[in-house]
Amino acid sequence: MRQLLYVSHTGRQLAPGELNDILVTARANNALLGITGLLLHIDGGFLQMLEGEEIAVRELYTRIAADRRHADASIMLDREIPCRVFADWSMGYECPNLNDPETAGMFGVVRSAVHDQLAPGTGRIVAMMLQTFYRVQNSDLPLNLYYAG
Repeated sequence: MRQLLYVSHTGRQLAPGELNDILVTARANNALLGITGLLLHIDGGFLQMLEGEEIAVRELYTRIAADRRHADASIMLDREIPCRVFADWSMGYECPNLNDPETAGMFGVVRSAVHDQLAPGTGRIVAMMLQTFYRVQNSDLPLNLYYAG
């Protein structure tokens, strides 16, 4: 099982309808390819985690990197994993509001990634943050239990 995390810029402002089209297409294509993951859109950029069989993930990333809606696609993390992390999401999606204090802290790192402000090798930290986000979203437990010390 392959897990790939990349960041890219849109090169231009995308209309909400375009973002929705991207998400609908990604979910349909990913389901056919057996790929799961998460797509975040923030400040005119994308951060996406893809996971699935290696050939499918690599072919999809090649198509994404060539897509005119993505510019400067850059891989932050590319690794073998024992099992899927985002097993229930053909493509989870979030367009966080960074003016909201609850989301600004968690997704501020995504903004930094989109603006190429993260040090090399931080892909694992971003992946851990996305995995935590996924677990919280798919849990019936109150959010404060995740932050208990």
